Amino acid sequence: MKALTIAWKDTLIRFRDRNALLLMLLAPLVISGIMGAAFGDQAATPTISNIPLVVVNQDQGVLGQRFIEVLNTGELMDLLEPKVMADLEAARDLVETGNVRALVLIPADFSVSLETTSGNDLASSQPAKILIYTDPAARISPTIVRTVVTEIANVFSNNAIASEITAQQVLEQLGSTSPALVNFDPVLDKNLATLTGSQSVAELKVTVTSGNSRANMNPIAFFAPSMAIFFLMFTMFDGTRSILVEQANGTMDRLKSTPTGISQILLGKLLGTFLTGTLQFVTLVVASSVIFGLSWGSSIPGLALMLVAFVAAATAIGALVTAFSKDLVQANLLGSMITLLFGFLGGNFFMIENFPQWLQIVSKMTINRWGIDGFSDLTVRGLGIQEVLLEAGVLLGIALVCFSLAAWRLPRRFVR
Repeated sequence: MKALTIAWKDTLIRFRDRNALLLMLLAPLVISGIMGAAFGDQAATPTISNIPLVVVNQDQGVLGQRFIEVLNTGELMDLLEPKVMADLEAARDLVETGNVRALVLIPADFSVSLETTSGNDLASSQPAKILIYTDPAARISPTIVRTVVTEIANVFSNNAIASEITAQQVLEQLGSTSPALVNFDPVLDKNLATLTGSQSVAELKVTVTSGNSRANMNPIAFFAPSMAIFFLMFTMFDGTRSILVEQANGTMDRLKSTPTGISQILLGKLLGTFLTGTLQFVTLVVASSVIFGLSWGSSIPGLALMLVAFVAAATAIGALVTAFSKDLVQANLLGSMITLLFGFLGGNFFMIENFPQWLQIVSKMTINRWGIDGFSDLTVRGLGIQEVLLEAGVLLGIALVCFSLAAWRLPRRFVR
């Protein structure tokens, strides 16, 4: 109970500090708005072209070949670079090794299923499916491939006699979602399978019925969580450094003279930091939703899990720095260096996809990268809690290790 009292007291002090509120709340919202406005036009008109993908056509009917013809027709020829293969395993290997961005698998019953459902009551029929395997290391290209494939499939399904439609007619019916991408608004299916075992590709089943899920291409969907993560790091390091401030001011000695044990004092300080960070992030979620109209996804459990996991990891790293710093000056220096380094390496200011491959691997050493990946899955890609279990698990693992080391070291600083 004493630890909770200390935690609540520290939280109230921070939220009553106007300067702290400017850094915690106003700065991330302002910068998110500026970055969103700056990159808004770029997000609306991607300049991606010649996306490498492989198509495996197992369909025995005419529609499978017609689907391939569409991919090689008109402006789609500039956007996509499809290669037809017969060997499914070899095609999947190309995706796993990163040689192509996606594999489009047209199953054997595609034509039969589509001809059965076309012009009938789709709600009572089993829809045809197209399988897409995507490279998990890439973000933008697989999204575009899934969008194009879904839209083409929808055109087939919306025609009473699908087998009679030509490739050019399909392109004409795509309308604003044509390869020109003037109004790029991807339509995605929600059934993104969770990766298991050593499998390094994601599987998406695209039905030929219209999808309801839409990826959020608003740049605010990336920058709001990114800036929230970056400025949360400042708060976490400042909160844990308050232990050294108490020691330097002599108030720690006075606290130690009370019946409250040093373990309760330290636990209360760390809980206060965690509570402050949680309230800060929740406030930013609400504020960005109201001000920018940002949707943080449809999975509240997923958002809550990522929030708790990231705040715990940031608090733990701050506690570790405090525990092993020689004094307050060194803790300030290390905290600022780690915050800035993690911010740049973790992708708070630049899209991870723009990093060279080796730097993308290095970025996974930062909690910022895992946090951004998790929150982007929720806000940008509209995924659920199962798709962020890996990111949350890594963050909680980092929190456990760092808290354990800090718990071993911190009490020893105050033993005379």
